Amino acid sequence: MNAIEKWLDFELRNWSRWCWIGSYPHPLPPRTCGSLEGDYIPPPWDGMDLIVRPPPPNEVNANLVDKVWRNLPENPKKVLRMEYPQRHLWEGAISGHRAAARLVGLSYRKYMDALVVAVDRVRKAFDEIRI
Repeated sequence: MNAIEKWLDFELRNWSRWCWIGSYPHPLPPRTCGSLEGDYIPPPWDGMDLIVRPPPPNEVNANLVDKVWRNLPENPKKVLRMEYPQRHLWEGAISGHRAAARLVGLSYRKYMDALVVAVDRVRKAFDEIRI
């Protein structure tokens, strides 16, 4: 597969960030100590300013990608999800895309073909709104 154009990769990453927005699936850590020192309030962490946060997602563009994703056939849908919102599951693997293909239960060739289909559909959706 040829490399995905930068603008298209940006839009797919935008969609991935948008997918991860939402409330925590778990309770937030307690702000006070649960023992006898219940009045303890942890000091602010000065290192929070050093964390580089990604830009907030463009919701309009993310919704466009999500609409395409929802209408994809099963294999391209699984592959696009694995490439972007679930990339953390395989990104560090030495075998790269081959590891991702195993995770979704496809051969490497079918995985890459499905990726081409998915990316092409997203590209076409953006081309339609630009006309």
